[in-house]
Amino acid sequence: MKFRSAILVLTFGCGAPLLSAQVLVDGPILLTGPNDAAKQVTGIPVSTAPADILSAGAVQAGVVRTSPAVTGNSWLIDLPAMGTAPAAGTHLVVRAPLAAEGPVNVVLNGTEPVPVRRGSVDLNGSDLVEGTMLSLVHDGSAYQVLNGRSDLRRECPAGMADVNGQFCIDITERGSADFFEAALACSAVDRRLCSWSEFHGACLRSGALGLVGMTNNWEWTNNSANEDNSVRIVGASNCVSAGNGLASGSVDRQFRCCFTR
Repeated sequence: MKFRSAILVLTFGCGAPLLSAQVLVDGPILLTGPNDAAKQVTGIPVSTAPADILSAGAVQAGVVRTSPAVTGNSWLIDLPAMGTAPAAGTHLVVRAPLAAEGPVNVVLNGTEPVPVRRGSVDLNGSDLVEGTMLSLVHDGSAYQVLNGRSDLRRECPAGMADVNGQFCIDITERGSADFFEAALACSAVDRRLCSWSEFHGACLRSGALGLVGMTNNWEWTNNSANEDNSVRIVGASNCVSAGNGLASGSVDRQFRCCFTR
């Protein structure tokens, strides 16, 4: 097995002025002693200078990577232990501030701004929850956010209305089809048939949402009914109208697709 070389710092006293030297050891360093307590390096000074050895306490406390308070969208971080330009693998822990709409970047120890991203997408300051502790790792070109609110809501596609921030619904009905054809039509555009409760919630707010034809005929939902081979149909005359319709081989019906944000 090949071991990386180690550097020992030796200090000599004995009444004379202290002398220090570094010795390069091209092999492993084995700590020996009668028990585990004796097999340890002690007397390591508390220091976070880039060239100094770190004590276990300093590493466990995270003092070398935990950022002081930052503000706005450009985070000015002063951590002397990190040296100058950040390298790939640099790990920072930052308490998210109240930030504005727009991209976020990190300026570490006065170096050039480095963008903060989720994958290939720049982190938007308006998506941050103030006070969240963010774990950032430099990937060579940007800091990647490893935690925080990653499941961001998607925008409603064109022709759909946002009902309650959780899902979108088609503003107008789609052409007639049996249940299976309707379900496939929604799936083909990365959507799904609406549930009975989603239709009902949207119907109650149809005026405010600008929805058209919510109560002029029966529409398919993705809920089953209390009959074999039947599906829940809704909206014949009002928002609480509900019935059963054969999934196929009977009457084609209009339908709406829903989209989860």
